[in-house]
Amino acid sequence: MASSAPIPILLVDDDRIHSRLLRARLEREGYAVRMASSGEEGLALARQERPVVILCDWQMEGMDGVAVCRAVRAEPELASIYFILLTSRSRVEDRVQGLDSGADDFLSKPVDQEELLARVRSGVRLHQANERLQATADELQRQKNRLDAELAEAAGYVQSLLPAPIPRESQASITVQTHFVPCHELGGDVFDYFWIDEDHFAIYLADASGHGLAAAFPTISVHNVLRSRSLGVDLRRPAAVLAALNGTFEMERQQGRYITIWYGVYARRAGILRFASAGHPPALLWSEDSELLLSKLSGHGMGLGLFEDARYVATSVELKGQVSLLLYSDGIYEVPTSDGCMWSLPEFIALVNECRPLLGSDAGLGHLVEQVSLRTGHQGFADDYALVQVTFNPPCA
Repeated sequence: MASSAPIPILLVDDDRIHSRLLRARLEREGYAVRMASSGEEGLALARQERPVVILCDWQMEGMDGVAVCRAVRAEPELASIYFILLTSRSRVEDRVQGLDSGADDFLSKPVDQEELLARVRSGVRLHQANERLQATADELQRQKNRLDAELAEAAGYVQSLLPAPIPRESQASITVQTHFVPCHELGGDVFDYFWIDEDHFAIYLADASGHGLAAAFPTISVHNVLRSRSLGVDLRRPAAVLAALNGTFEMERQQGRYITIWYGVYARRAGILRFASAGHPPALLWSEDSELLLSKLSGHGMGLGLFEDARYVATSVELKGQVSLLLYSDGIYEVPTSDGCMWSLPEFIALVNECRPLLGSDAGLGHLVEQVSLRTGHQGFADDYALVQVTFNPPCA
């Protein structure tokens, strides 16, 4: 035999003469055979011994072979055992009944001993193949669990990079609320806001194509470069910042991925917001005390990493009174709907305009996400999404 230990076989038959003949032939072939004279005894031995193959007579007093087979298949620990019914029945209906009970094979009585050995060898091979498959599945599950744990740890690191909200209660000249949900434990979205100096406040949201670690690494690099102020350009100049980032990140090394980013700088004393975009959805701007529809702050630059000679142009807008700015990634509106279509950017912008009263509270972004889910039929978000709402408060007189 291929294995050093004898392969265990369970023979269940209330015909002692017949079962002894089969046992003798199997043992000469090197199998370790246990015998049971009833279905009940056979089921108990199967639970105790865990044989590779069960040979079971169909017609027995009390618990017959079909009942034994059903009981074996009902127990997960025994379900992979190869089960052969021994029967003198030849009708198609009987064979169907046996197969429906979970039997793998049949042997007609009286049993030909050479056929018996061939069927047992076949059963052993299938059982061992199933065992190998199960071992592979168990190992894959262990690897998946390790990967999930590592992704969760990496997601925690990404979350730790994101800045804390600037609460409304602070009465600061700028307040910020955020809402971020990564897809598959780790996302390609990252955002940040910080004072460049005492008069200039930078805000950006970047989104890398794809999901998981491959999408997270480039945007984390963008975050670290900007936070460390190591880009080598004046961070107060949005177009220069995007051009420098485009030259720094050669995304062709990242299997064709690219980054979109909206980057703005608010000059507090002048009340001017200057911004540029690299393929990112337009930021939305509205005045808290105006009934006018919100404005779209779009840019025309290509995503970072697509073209070496990409050009970026900055635009300025004057902010008067209390004004709110909303940055977001496309995962918030590229959502499958209940009718099988995909929601759109214009629909999202219209919803933001409707929800402006809600966005005046600390929980406003959460309410907006709930409305997106409601409008799309609760189909769930297919991508990472991030929302950053910045409110610029007028300076005190």
